[in-house]
Amino acid sequence: MNLNLCVPSIAPAPRRRRTLLAGAAAVVAGLAAPGTALAVTGTVAKPCFSHIPTKGSEPLVVALTGGTPGADYILAASVPGGPGTGSAGSTTGTFDGAGNATAQIEDVSPPGGTINPTAGRRVDLTVQDYGTGGQEVPIGSALITNLALSISSTPRSPRAHRKVAVSGTPFANQTLYGFVTKPGSSVVLRRVPLGRANACGYVSARRVIAPRRYRRGSYRFYVNAGPKLHRSKALAFAFRIGSIF
Repeated sequence: MNLNLCVPSIAPAPRRRRTLLAGAAAVVAGLAAPGTALAVTGTVAKPCFSHIPTKGSEPLVVALTGGTPGADYILAASVPGGPGTGSAGSTTGTFDGAGNATAQIEDVSPPGGTINPTAGRRVDLTVQDYGTGGQEVPIGSALITNLALSISSTPRSPRAHRKVAVSGTPFANQTLYGFVTKPGSSVVLRRVPLGRANACGYVSARRVIAPRRYRRGSYRFYVNAGPKLHRSKALAFAFRIGSIF
């Protein structure tokens, strides 16, 4: 009986210690919360960015938030599995008084170095906040494409279907058409539907691009969004029937 009466008098002490420890853990968590809130995050301006072979590219723009106010940062674009951080380009800057910044990486090329149309090749993005020690923080990824048009030179017959590929962010998520003309002429000799482009403006199709009635000589093949030719908004490819085809 006495032993049973002693149990209740001994049990509360461990429970009290657990309560104190839990309270201490809560204080530690509370102290850690501000640091977590200040972790840098980034919002990429759009899913895909265009590179113009031999002429540079549109800037890869990222809005940064949650940085250390007034601290320096590095934003880096890296090829997945590539030679290291910043292998696709980088930029430096300083966070404003609220810990925000708009960062731009110039002249980012599609990984692999292709100059042909591409559906988009990924680069991974990281930021280093030197106000918190400069640790690399992943903030997302973006796709890089070329503003380019290509037409296969095979098969040889002008009446045969051949591969037509185009890419570039001006065409993103739009339905593309090709238009055959003579050099210097606005008369469309043939209109070719190519299909709907992806977020990088990429589409690939097999089409006949020679006019229905043609002679040996030079032609132009334009590609733009929509069923009407707008040469100022189109990519162009010059070809010659009797030479290339």
